[in-house]
Amino acid sequence: MFITKSSIKLLTLSLTILVQATAWAQYSTGEILIEESKGEISSPISKQKSFKTEKVASEKFDDPFRQSLADLVKDQVGVDTQVYCANCGAKRLTINGLKGEHTSILIDGLPLHSAVGSFYGVDSVPLLGLKQVEVMRGAGAALSNPESIGGTLNLITVDPLNFTSKIRTSFGVDDQIDRQSQNYNLLVGKTSENKKWGVVVGGSFTRNETWDEDNNKVAELPQREGKSLLAKGRFLLGRNLDVSLRLGYSDIEILGGFHNPVKPTIVRPIAASQSDFTDGDVDKNFNGDPQKITDWVNLERLEEALTITSIMNENTIIEAKLAHSRQEQKSIYQHGFDYAHIDNLFIGDINIEHFISDTLSIKAGVFLKDERLRSASTTLFDRYQPNDPNDIQKDNFDYQSKALYSELSLMQKDWEVNFSLRADHIDINWLELTNEISEWVLAPRFNLTYNFNEHLTQKFSYGLGYRAPLTFFESGHGNEENGYEVAITNLEKAHSLVYSLSYNLPSGYATAGIHYTHLKNMAYGFEEFNQPIKYRNSNEDYDILVSDFLFGHKISEDWLVEASLEFFKYQGGYKRRLPTAAIEKRATIKSNLKRGKWNHQFSAQFVPGRNLSNYGRYADHLRVRNQSQEPLLDSSLPRKKQDAPSFFLFDTSLSYNWNEVLKVSLSIQNILDYTQAGDGDSPATWHWHFNHAHYDGLHTWGPNSGRQFALGLEYTF
Repeated sequence: MFITKSSIKLLTLSLTILVQATAWAQYSTGEILIEESKGEISSPISKQKSFKTEKVASEKFDDPFRQSLADLVKDQVGVDTQVYCANCGAKRLTINGLKGEHTSILIDGLPLHSAVGSFYGVDSVPLLGLKQVEVMRGAGAALSNPESIGGTLNLITVDPLNFTSKIRTSFGVDDQIDRQSQNYNLLVGKTSENKKWGVVVGGSFTRNETWDEDNNKVAELPQREGKSLLAKGRFLLGRNLDVSLRLGYSDIEILGGFHNPVKPTIVRPIAASQSDFTDGDVDKNFNGDPQKITDWVNLERLEEALTITSIMNENTIIEAKLAHSRQEQKSIYQHGFDYAHIDNLFIGDINIEHFISDTLSIKAGVFLKDERLRSASTTLFDRYQPNDPNDIQKDNFDYQSKALYSELSLMQKDWEVNFSLRADHIDINWLELTNEISEWVLAPRFNLTYNFNEHLTQKFSYGLGYRAPLTFFESGHGNEENGYEVAITNLEKAHSLVYSLSYNLPSGYATAGIHYTHLKNMAYGFEEFNQPIKYRNSNEDYDILVSDFLFGHKISEDWLVEASLEFFKYQGGYKRRLPTAAIEKRATIKSNLKRGKWNHQFSAQFVPGRNLSNYGRYADHLRVRNQSQEPLLDSSLPRKKQDAPSFFLFDTSLSYNWNEVLKVSLSIQNILDYTQAGDGDSPATWHWHFNHAHYDGLHTWGPNSGRQFALGLEYTF
C-alpha cells in the first residue's frame, strides 16, 4: 500500500472527528422513499435516484446459470458481456456501447476494481453476498468514482442487520448428460435481538467446464473455476455511530484452448502451426500438442473496506470510507510467454452532508485513490539485457488521484435538481516506459428529475467522465511479445447526455431512454510493419448514440411480461478501434409467471446480423494460414465469417417452493443449442499481422456455450 504522509494525516484527522461526534437524530437520506402496494409492480428505473439508475432484477440472483457478475448483467438493457478471447476467457462488460475499460465497478460505492482487472476481473467478482446491483449509464454517473466514462455498476452487499441465511447449490449438464457446471453457496450470520450489531460470513465455489460444440478438440469457452469468501459486520455504536467492515477474497482460475485442458508448467516456445490442424484449417480437427494452444490465467483478489457514518445532528451527516484491494495475476499464454502482476489499490473517501432545509442539501468531500502495479515475465522482460535494443520494458506504473468534490441538491414536490463538481489532480508515472501525465480535471455533473404527475417522470443528466489509460500489455492481448511503446499524453474523456421518460401504473410501466456519449482521446494500440505496437491517444473524437425502450405489463396478478428494444449507433472510426464486435441491435422478451408454489420464467433474445469486417481486425481473421513471408495477404485464402448472422437465444426455468425453507428449480439455457461454432464459424482463427499469422481465439461474435440443463436447490434458515 503506497500512501503519502499528508494523506494519512488527512484520513486520521477525519476519522478522529467521526469518533468524537456525540449527537444522534433521525435524518433524511435525500432519497424519496416509495412504498409499493401489494399486487403492484415497479419499474426497474429507480425513482429514488436523481441520476437514471436501473436495478438488476432480483430473480437473476437465483438463476443457477448466473455464477459471476458478467453472467448476471449480460442481458441488462444497455449492457453487453463480450467474450474477447475464447482461449483465455477475457471478458468485457460494456455500457452504452463504450469499451470494457470504460465500465466502472463499485462495491458499496467504492471503486475497488481498476482498469487492470477489466479483462479477467469481471469473472472474479462473486455474486456471494450481493443484495442488489445498480446500473448507472453515462459518464460521470457516480460522484465518488473518478473513472466513469461508459457507466457504472454499483454492487451493494448484504446488510448484516437484515439478511437471510441460505445454502444454494446447482448442477448443470449438456445434452450428453456430461457435467458442465456446478455452483455451491453458503451465507450465514448472526444479528442481535436489538438490531445493534450483525455479522455475516459466506463462501462459494463455482466451476464451468470447456465447451467444444464442433468437436474439433479446440474449446470455444475455457474451463473456469472460482472460489470466494466473504465476512461483513455492521455495528451501531451508541446512538451516533454506524460502523461497517467488509473483508472479501476471491480466486479464479481459467484454463482454455484444448477441449480437455491441463495446466501448463512451462512456457512453450513453439506456437501452433498449420500442421497442427487438419488441412491447416482452424475449424477442423486439432492434432498437435495441446500445450501449443493452452492459456492459463489465475487471478486472486483480497479486499478490505471500512465505512463509518456519524450523525452529528438532525441536519448533518459525516461519512468516511477506507478501502484497499490487492490483485495478483499469474498467466501463461499460448503465444509463448508468461505474464504476472501485483496491483495494490487504496481508496479514501470522506464527505459531509448538511440539510439546509427539507428541500435543500449540500455535500462536500475529499477523495484519494492510490494505485501501484508491478509486473514480471521471464520470457518478455528478462529475455534481454537492460541495454539491449530488443529489451521490452515493464508496464509498471504509479497512479494517484486526489480530488475535492461538492454537490448541491434541491428537492421539490414535483422535481429535483442535482448539481455537482469534482476537481481531480491526476498523476501517472509509467516507471520504465518514460511516460508521465500530470493534469487537473474539472468534472461537472447535472441531473434533473421532473414528475409531470404521479405516473409520468422524466430524467435528464449531463456528466463529464475521464479515465487514466493505465494498462497496455493486457489490452493488446498478447500482441506485445515483440515489444510495445507508450505515447499516451492525455486522459480519456467523455461528455455524456442521458434522457429518459418513464410511465408507471400499478399494472405496468414503459420507459424510453436516449444516451449520447462524445468520447475524446481514446487510447488504442497502433501497429506498424516490423515495429513494436505503439499505444497512443486517438486524434479523432467519437460519438456513440444508444436508444432503448422498455415495457412491462402485468397480465394478471401472477403474470408479468417485459419487452425491450435496444439500438446502438457507432461511427466507422470507432468500430475500427474496438477489439470485439459489439451488438448493434437487440430485442428481448421476458415472462415471469407465479402460481401458488410454482414460478416459471422464460426469456427470448434476438440479435440481428452485423458486418464484422467493420470492427477491429476481423478482416484479418483467416481459416487457413498464409505461410508466405511476403507482407501481402493471399486473397484466395478463406477468411472467417465477415457477416455475423442473426440469431435467437431462449432460456427457461421452473421452480417449486417445496416448503417455507426449501426451493427446487430446473433450468434450461440456450434451448435451441445455437452457437457460432455450431453455425460453422468457431472463435479460433489465424490472426494476420502484416507478413505472418499466428493462432488465436479472437474471432468472437455470438454464443459459445450450448444447451445446458441445471438442477438447483436452495435452503433458507
